[in-house]
Amino acid sequence: MSYGLASYKTSKTTTASREDLVIMLYEGAIRFLEKSIIENDANDLQSHKELLRRGLAIISELQNTLDFQKGGDLAVQLFELYGFMLDRLTQANITRDNSCIRDVINQLTILLDGWRVAVKKYRAEQVSPVQESSDAAAVAVGGRRGY
Repeated sequence: MSYGLASYKTSKTTTASREDLVIMLYEGAIRFLEKSIIENDANDLQSHKELLRRGLAIISELQNTLDFQKGGDLAVQLFELYGFMLDRLTQANITRDNSCIRDVINQLTILLDGWRVAVKKYRAEQVSPVQESSDAAAVAVGGRRGY
């Protein structure tokens, strides 16, 4: 990877909002898992396992960073869903069964689409500068965020 591209990617992640970071994590997990399937089909076991490990790491990070106080029941449901995904990917690692990986990719894609819609809606509802400062303070502390 060129220095410029690496620098751009680092800058993109360090300046992204929390919402954008979650989207990037979903996109990364999907990308790694899709590549893992390709490498598994090509019988490149080392690459397959490394890409699968990266997908597992992202999902584990998503699970570990859930905020149960703010997220309530949704956080609990996501925790359980991420746990199921981790189990499926562990099974795929043992059996080299691509259908397990495809199941997880499908679930991640659904969640990614939901996040994109939620972020778009959240940004459309953001407070304009002419509205009351109390509304702005509520948004700043996460009053309208669903996670």
